[in-house]
This record gives sequence, C-alpha cells and structure tokens, in this order.
Amino acid sequence: MVIVRFVAAAVLLVAPHAQAADVEPATFAWRGTLDTAGQSGLVRATVPADALARLQSRDAADLRVFDGQGRPVAFALSQPPRPAEQQRQETAAFRALPLHAAQAGAKLPRGVTQLRIAESGERRSLWVQMGQDGPQGAAPGSQRLPAALFDTRQQKDPVSGFLVRARIPANVPVRFTLSTSADLASWTAVPVQGRIFRFEGDGAPANDRLELQAPLRLEDRYLRIDWSGHEGVAVDAVVGLLKAAQPEAAYPALALPAPVADGPSALEWQLGFATPIARLDLGTARENTIVPVRVLGRNQPSEPWRWLGSTLVYRLGAAGQESTNMPAVLARPSVRWLRVEASHGARLEGLPLTARVLFEPVEVVFPAGSATPYQLAAGRSATPSAALPLGMLAATTTTRVDALPLVKVGAVQAPRDPAGAAWDAWLPRGVDGKTAALWLVLGAGVLLLGGVAWALLRQLNAKEAQG
Repeated sequence: MVIVRFVAAAVLLVAPHAQAADVEPATFAWRGTLDTAGQSGLVRATVPADALARLQSRDAADLRVFDGQGRPVAFALSQPPRPAEQQRQETAAFRALPLHAAQAGAKLPRGVTQLRIAESGERRSLWVQMGQDGPQGAAPGSQRLPAALFDTRQQKDPVSGFLVRARIPANVPVRFTLSTSADLASWTAVPVQGRIFRFEGDGAPANDRLELQAPLRLEDRYLRIDWSGHEGVAVDAVVGLLKAAQPEAAYPALALPAPVADGPSALEWQLGFATPIARLDLGTARENTIVPVRVLGRNQPSEPWRWLGSTLVYRLGAAGQESTNMPAVLARPSVRWLRVEASHGARLEGLPLTARVLFEPVEVVFPAGSATPYQLAAGRSATPSAALPLGMLAATTTTRVDALPLVKVGAVQAPRDPAGAAWDAWLPRGVDGKTAALWLVLGAGVLLLGGVAWALLRQLNAKEAQG
C-alpha cells in the first residue's frame, strides 16, 4: 500500500508536465477561481453549470485545473454517487381495497371495517372490505368511491415514491392525492409530485410514477389514494419506491434562451456545448395548460432529427395549489441542436414555454498547495483529455473521495458566448458554420476559375484581332 501511494504521488508531480504545453488558461472559454482557503492536499470542486455549458466534448476532455502561474495541475474527474433510476429498489405490491359509502341507516356487510374522513370540513363515514372483495362485499344501495385504501402497516423502510398500477383514460393526466392514518379516523396529507397519464401512439408520453416531496414512513399506518374528478379510473395496486441510502447530489441546471419557432408546433434551440443532457425541464406559466411534446436532437443541421424522449408539459389546479410536470429523463444525449414538438394536435404557438437542461454533477479532484490562486477552466475545441484515473489520486490519501474538502468557485471569466459563433445568426436555416464555410470556399473557387477563364478568353480574342 505504501508503494502504491508513492507511485501515485510521483504521478502527481510528473503528470502536469506530460500535458500539452500550448494548453493555457487564456485559450479556454470559461475560467473560474478556486477558493482553497489555504488548504493543502487533495480537495474537490463541483463544476458549475456555466462551465459544463462550455464543454466541447461529451466526456469533459476540455476541462483543466491551473495553478496561480498558469501551469496545469494534475486532476481527476469524479461523479457523486447517484442511484440509477432503473435500479431503484421497490417494495412488494400493495393491493387496492376499494372504499364504499353506504346510505344512512343501511346495514353494512359482515366483516367490513369503518373509517372516517373529512370532506369540506364535514366528517364522513365510509367502509372497506379488508378481506377478498367478493360479490358479498357490496351492500345494497352502497356506492363505490373514487378512492382506495392500502394496508401498508408492515412496510418498515421509508418510501420516496410510488408506482401506480391503474387503468386510466387515455390522453388525460390524472391527479392523485395521498394521505396516511394510523387509526382510520385521523388522516395526514402527503405532498406528492406528478400526475399519472398515458397518451396514445408509439413513443407518446406516459407516466406511472408519483414522487414524494419527503421520505414517508408507512409502518403501522394505512395509505389512502383519492382521484376525485376523473372518470374511468381503477387503481389495482401501488408499489413503493424505497428511499435512497444517500441523498442525491443536485443536478446543475442551465436555463436555455428564447427558442426559435419552426411553425406553430415546434421550437428549436442551438446549444453551444457537447455535455450530455441528463434531464430536460420544460414548464409554462400559463394556468390550466396541457401539452404533450416530443423531444428531438441532432448534431448538424444537415442531419435528420432523432427522437430523444417524450413528456407532458402541464400546469393544472387552482392558484396556489397547482401541480406541474417533472423534468423529462433523457438517456444523456450529446446534441448541438434541440427541438421540442407538440403532439396529439396540440400547438406551442403563443405558449410561454421555459426550458432548462440538467447535467449530471461532476467534480474535479486535485492536490492543492501554496501555488494559489487555482483556476478551473472549461471549453476548448479539439482538446485531448488530461484527467487521471480517480483511483490514482485516491490512493494518495486514506480519506474517501466524497469526504475530501469541498472548495468553492469564486470569480468567473467567460468572455465567449456559449450559444455558438456570432455569425451563426446570419446563416440560413438548416446551414451550420462548417457547411457555410465549405460553400464559401467552393463559391470562391468558382469565381476564381471564372476569372481565369475570362482572362484567357480575352487574351485569345486579342491575339485573333492582331492576326
């Protein structure tokens, strides 16, 4: 182990000199001062969203750390641990127990359990069949309610969301409200994010997940789900999504500028970065809005658009109690042009739409010393990667990487526009700078050849006139 640390420490000294000598801080589009506060040894710094939005490589190859004299410093890239969405641990399914309301004075079926809920300030008595819901489970004159009870008393681990197994009408975002109780009499509302929906068509947006604003303990408690105001809904079961063992690191977010409209149903953005997009957060300030959209991307205007995902943009509910859509999860595409198209006959024309791209969090780990101030630099085309393997730096210390001191980014210099070259705005639609430059060279060549031919023709005409 001592030998490993010795070798790793030697690499820290040699690695900066192995980097290209012409890679200087001033050649990068973005630079930020790292405030190490006099600390020495390995430290880490979170790469801000503005820096990620300047990177010209999808693997952050054009990211560097420099010391106070502008010399490159050995560093490694680290991503904070984040449980993958598809690996989120699930509970067993909880079967839905339909709730019923009986007429006043009516005799209830045998073996049922009564519960009370408050509606508009009034207490209401309901009943539920805790066993199998057979033909004998319905009392004459009883009414099945748009609600279901779930016996979650044996669930010991906290949950942070639910998968809802339900039959719902197509093309309608259904709002579910959640509450819990220990005695079936006193109920506590559970704040929830998202709506359940299923739009028709291949690749159409769909969602069966409800996220909780805070972890929920269900042990020794019942769960109730209501969906008043929606017809044709039948909930069969719910599955709990367990709370992550570690809190997730926040996604660095970048607000996109105003898009360019392409007809009444599509909006486009030209992106100035190659950093993969983890999520796309679309929103609107217009109340009572529902717009299903497709998300597409490409790297050159000459390329066809490729499908990246679909989502539903909505803002529904009374003022102060509105529910809005969650960010769309993408498969980390690296694209230079982004397009959002309304589907199912909807339009985006006149809709105030906001867009944010969310990146996976990235940290740089480097050895700090007295050669301050250190700089983090990002954004330089055709730059080879200089990051060392994270394990090589981690071998020089007994401290876990995620426990290393976290330094902050201070003053920032970003003289270049990340949205692209200034002349891009003057190019015809669907033509990128490289294509325009090629046509310019070809045009200049044609003009040159034409000029040479015209000069030769004049010389021939002059000789014929003299002869």
